[in-house]
Amino acid sequence: MSEAKQLSALVLVADGSEEIETVTPLDVLVRAGFTTVKSVGVNLKNPLYAQCSRGIKIIPDIPSPHEIPDRLVDAADILILPGGAPGAKTFCQSDDVLRLVREFRNEGKWVAAICAGTTALVESVKSPHAEGEAAKKCKVTSHPSVKQEIVDAGWSYADDSERVVVDGKVITSRGPGTALLFSLTIVEKLAGKAKRDEVQGPMICAETL
Repeated sequence: MSEAKQLSALVLVADGSEEIETVTPLDVLVRAGFTTVKSVGVNLKNPLYAQCSRGIKIIPDIPSPHEIPDRLVDAADILILPGGAPGAKTFCQSDDVLRLVREFRNEGKWVAAICAGTTALVESVKSPHAEGEAAKKCKVTSHPSVKQEIVDAGWSYADDSERVVVDGKVITSRGPGTALLFSLTIVEKLAGKAKRDEVQGPMICAETL
C-alpha cells in the first residue's frame, strides 16, 4: 500500500477513554500509510498505560502532552480526540489538550472528535485564550448523552441521522458504532477518496457503515 502523502496524526488517550474510538483511528490511519501515527496519554494515573472505559489497557506511544517532541506537533496534520465520558472529562480539564486543540485549529490543521470527545472541542472555545479560528463554533455531532451540553454552549448540532459531520477542518462523529466510518472519513479528507477506497476494500466493510 502506498504511503499517504507523508501525513501524521496524534491520537489522545486518557483513563476512561473508549477503546473502540481510540484504537480504530490508530489502526485505520496506519493502514492508510500515514507516516506517523502516535497515541498520547493525558493525565494518566499510571504513566505506563491508560485504563480505558471497559478496563482494557492501552500503552501510549508518548506518556503525556508535555513529552510530545516539537517536531511531531509541528508535523502533525490532525489531532484526534476519542470519547468515553471519563476520558473526555479529562480532556476538558487539561490545559494542554485545550491548547493543542486551539493550536491545531489556528494553524489550519484538522481536529477530529468522536462521542463525548466533542465536548473538549466545545471547552476549548470557552477559554479566554481562544481567538481566531479556534474561537469559532461549528456544526458538530456527538454521543446523544452530551448533545444538550453542546447545544447549550451555542454550537450547531447536526441531525441525529448524520453519523459523521465535517465542517471546515473539524470532523465529529457519534460513538463506538461509527468509529470505522469516522476513521475512514479522516482518511478521505486528508488523503483522498482513492486512498479511502484502497483501505476500505480489504477490510470487508459492510455496505452501510
